[in-house]
Order: sequence, then structure tokens, then C-alpha cells
Amino acid sequence: MPTSRDRLPDNVLEAVQSGNVIEAIKRLREATGLGLKEAKDIIDAQLRADTHSTVPAPSGASLPPDVLASLLRGDKLEAIKLLRKQTGLGLKEAKDAVDAAEPAVVGRPYVPTDERSRAGGKVWWFVALALLGLIAYFVLRSPDGG
Repeated sequence: MPTSRDRLPDNVLEAVQSGNVIEAIKRLREATGLGLKEAKDIIDAQLRADTHSTVPAPSGASLPPDVLASLLRGDKLEAIKLLRKQTGLGLKEAKDAVDAAEPAVVGRPYVPTDERSRAGGKVWWFVALALLGLIAYFVLRSPDGG
């Protein structure tokens, strides 16, 4: 049962590296006669092994020129797509690399997504409390209601 990178057929590795898991499973089953579960388990193990041994994400200075050009045009999705294609990084790693490089390239400070959402949540709570305070003030201000 092939479990290592050396023993997986080249066409299966190609599909794994391009991120096409279903195609990799299909090719592995065709090449080996394995069942669906066994082939899926092998591909999943390969993906986990690839995740632990990925190439380090490039810094802003070392991004490929066409990735930098996409960022300068404001096309972040294209930059991520190009970076994944050229380096073999996963989606999260490529997105993190592009996000980290964006401030240097575009000139905007990078704030991780969770911090942005937390800050937005604090603002909404403040607005809601302020509105509640205003409503309470106007309701309690005149005892006869008019």
C-alpha cells in the first residue's frame, strides 16, 4: 500500500500538489486498485505530510514579481492564486503571505482578520449602549410622557 511520496505515482502527486484531492484519489484508485476509503486515507496522509513539510511562506521582499504586480493593482485574489501556483503553498499559507506582504507593497497597515472583527464588535456594542442610554434618558426625563 503506497504511503510515502516516493511510492505514489507521479500523476497522483501532480494532482495532490495542484490541490485536486478528488482527482488524486481517482488516479490512485486507478493505479492501485484500492478502495475509496483506503485511497482517501493515503491522500489525506500525503496532504498532512505536505502541510508539515511545506516551503516557508515567502516574505514581501521575496514574492514573485507577478504576485507583487497583482498586489499593486489591488487584485489580492489573483496574487494569492499566482503565489499558490508558483510555490505550491496551501491556500491559508499563501493568503497569510500575501496579507503580510500587502502593507509593504500597497502601503496599508496589515491587521489580522480576527483583530478587525473584534474591533468592529466593540464599536457595535458601544453604539448599542449609547442608543440604549439615549432611549432611557428620553423615557425617564419626562414622568408624564409628554
